[in-house]
Amino acid sequence: MNSADRNIYPWAFGASFLLLTVLIGFLIFKTYQLEDKNYQIGQLNLVQNAYGTAIMDDKIFPGGDAVFQTELVPYLNTWYKKVTDKSPGAVQYGETRMELFLKTMRTKQSLDSIFGQIVQQQKLDPALIYLFHFDKLELYNAADNSWQVFYESASDDSSGTISGSLRKTSLNNRVFQLAVSDKEPIPYRFTYSLYVDYENRNWRIIQQMAPVFLLSLACIAVIVLLSFRTYKNWVNQRKLAHLKTSFLNHMRHEFNTPLTTILVSAHSLIDRDANLDNKEVVQLGRIVERQAKRLRDYFEQVMGSVALQEQQAKIIQAPIDLLTREILDELCLRYQGEVEISYIPLEKDLLIRLDEGYYFSILDNLISNAIKFNDHLHKTIRLSWEQKAEQYCLKVEDNGRGIDSSDKNALFTAFYRGQSSVGKPGLGLGLYYVKSCLDRLGWTIRIENSLSGGTIFYIYMDNGSFNSKKQD
Repeated sequence: MNSADRNIYPWAFGASFLLLTVLIGFLIFKTYQLEDKNYQIGQLNLVQNAYGTAIMDDKIFPGGDAVFQTELVPYLNTWYKKVTDKSPGAVQYGETRMELFLKTMRTKQSLDSIFGQIVQQQKLDPALIYLFHFDKLELYNAADNSWQVFYESASDDSSGTISGSLRKTSLNNRVFQLAVSDKEPIPYRFTYSLYVDYENRNWRIIQQMAPVFLLSLACIAVIVLLSFRTYKNWVNQRKLAHLKTSFLNHMRHEFNTPLTTILVSAHSLIDRDANLDNKEVVQLGRIVERQAKRLRDYFEQVMGSVALQEQQAKIIQAPIDLLTREILDELCLRYQGEVEISYIPLEKDLLIRLDEGYYFSILDNLISNAIKFNDHLHKTIRLSWEQKAEQYCLKVEDNGRGIDSSDKNALFTAFYRGQSSVGKPGLGLGLYYVKSCLDRLGWTIRIENSLSGGTIFYIYMDNGSFNSKKQD
């Protein structure tokens, strides 16, 4: 995989996440718009019907028609003529008349009490507030047979407000917009609107949409988590592929070195004079033997790791203390002169279901590693037992180098060679094989550095379905 391929994955993940976030945000916005449009529509319909009944044939509120007849209607002819004649004072005249008219409407309005009665009678939410707004006044122009606007005020313009305290108006909280017309003294038409809403409308809608928000956030979180796990698995697979490549290169070197040495030594024996000194023959023979054993050990380690996955565990019930001593006796002979092995046995033996071959391999690999990664002249490894609750734990402690903190998480990975492996022969399969055997037995392992600088392995023999009992 080249650098371009490696770099495209983070960008693809980032772009996908951004696109998903924008899409979900767009859907939430559209949902909010729909909620805003239909919010409290039932209450608004009740207000509309009740208000129509309350005012009957009057204008805006009971007594509103009298205000029209005294404060606006008598001046419409004059105003109309000034506008049509393009009189210089037409605009000022119209503004003055509308200001006086609206001021009188505000003074004599009974809309506060009417709205309060509607809320009480219809059992609406007392938190509702309203706004009555005078929108537009039009006069009929007979010359071109059309309506001409003489006054107009936007819904957010307070100059056209008759009563009410609602500050934010929109099409979604407008109960109605009515146009009322009359022919006397000249044809005129005016438009007004009623708005009803909560002061904190947006916050109420957001609260109502809380399940949608939470579900959307949960979906984003799950997708991010899955994407992250996928990306992490991809990174781990890359690491594993790199480890495998490194392993093959390392294995090629490790196998070639002893084989080359064997061949050279063999050729030296063959090419030497027949009167070869016996001491030199023995020395060359030992080199051949040592390198051949090294090659055999590597081969057995690789084959054991591969074959383990296909093997069936041969579970038997065995006294664990006795079996441990027998294995350690054999390993003491094998590693005689290389390490001092000490063992503190159980006070009373314990029958445990296990595979003897697996158990032997676990101890053999741990002791072999303790020898390999130990720079002391006097190498020691100490085995003892601990009992924690219903678990029995075999503690294996050495006086070696210890484990670097950066290696602990990957120590049992196949082909992994940590910081302490630099300059040491091996394939990185020993502890992987140990972990594989433990998994097959249902046991667990924990690792930590000892105070003296060495390494401690804790093997917990918690067998799950494998029952254990004391040996009488």
